[in-house]
Amino acid sequence: MNETLGNLDSLRSAMDNSEFDAIIAMSPENVPYTAGVGIWSQKVIRDRLALVVWPREGEPTLIVATNEEGYVREKSWITDVRAYSQHQDSPIKLLADVLQEKGLGAGKIGFEPAYLTTDYYLELLETMPEAKFESCEPLLQKVRMIKTDAEIDLLCRAATSTERALMATFSTVRPGDKERDLVGRIGSNILQSGAELPSFLFFTIGPNTGYAHPDPTEIELQPNDLIKADCGGWYSGYFSDIGRTAVVGKATGEQHSIYNRLAEVHRQTIATMTPGTPANEVFRQNKEFYKEADIEFNLPFAGHGLGLYIHEMPMLADYDGTPLVPNMVFAVETRVRWPGVQGFHIEDLVVIREDGPEIITKFMDTSRLMEL
Repeated sequence: MNETLGNLDSLRSAMDNSEFDAIIAMSPENVPYTAGVGIWSQKVIRDRLALVVWPREGEPTLIVATNEEGYVREKSWITDVRAYSQHQDSPIKLLADVLQEKGLGAGKIGFEPAYLTTDYYLELLETMPEAKFESCEPLLQKVRMIKTDAEIDLLCRAATSTERALMATFSTVRPGDKERDLVGRIGSNILQSGAELPSFLFFTIGPNTGYAHPDPTEIELQPNDLIKADCGGWYSGYFSDIGRTAVVGKATGEQHSIYNRLAEVHRQTIATMTPGTPANEVFRQNKEFYKEADIEFNLPFAGHGLGLYIHEMPMLADYDGTPLVPNMVFAVETRVRWPGVQGFHIEDLVVIREDGPEIITKFMDTSRLMEL
């Protein structure tokens, strides 16, 4: 990420209206959002902390390991970069020093408890006994919920690129292909579509389509098997997330019936996503649509916000009453699974506009079950 895509003015306003003297962005989502630079090692080396100290007054400070220092100095808009030597210096000690330097030794500090390990948290409490630490995750989630035009443009390009990569993979599928080989193929196509890396690759065949997220196997595609994909990539740090189902050969009448009803549930659910509608009302109606379609419903959500994290707020779930507003971006997923038998999945990128929801991923016709 070479530029700041998020709404930092909104973050500053949220800070002004909060009780925090400073917040500390810690996660692989909120560090790039605030600092404008993605640090890939954050995603895979959990103890290599990267931290953005964002005070109510004054300029932010970015703390990274020394082996990331040169890159972030070049890419981040934050000019105050401090580095620690991993396995030699404590990143928490450096964080405490920065907070003390900013006069916040006894301040009210927001942090990310869902990300910081208990060991680091206990060290933080020990090094700053007079400070008061509370979660700032709700504040950061609320700011990130409403995307900037630049974020929406990136997410739309990522989704359509992934959808085309998926269609390119579907077009090459033949009986005898191994599930593991198909996973490798979709991963390669996502990379060639412009992603930095694939983020998740679930491409299942036959009875394995009844599972949500299985490991790839050596089973071979048989004529008239279902194939089901739920996959995505990282594009400048942002996720894509697309789901599609097809049959390699001839679908049965039952499969067509299930899919047609599921596609109608999908269409009806998206149609409810108008500005002002609470997220949990979309979920409630989604459940009703499943019932009317005579398809079992045992799912915890109908879709999720999408951005720097795969499941961003709002969630289209019973517990989330957030009203939908323009510039929210969702991955809406409608699916049904019978483990070890068969499963169907339709997932699209949807942007909330002033006049209602817009489906971005239209390259593949999801109104009917594709027969390849």
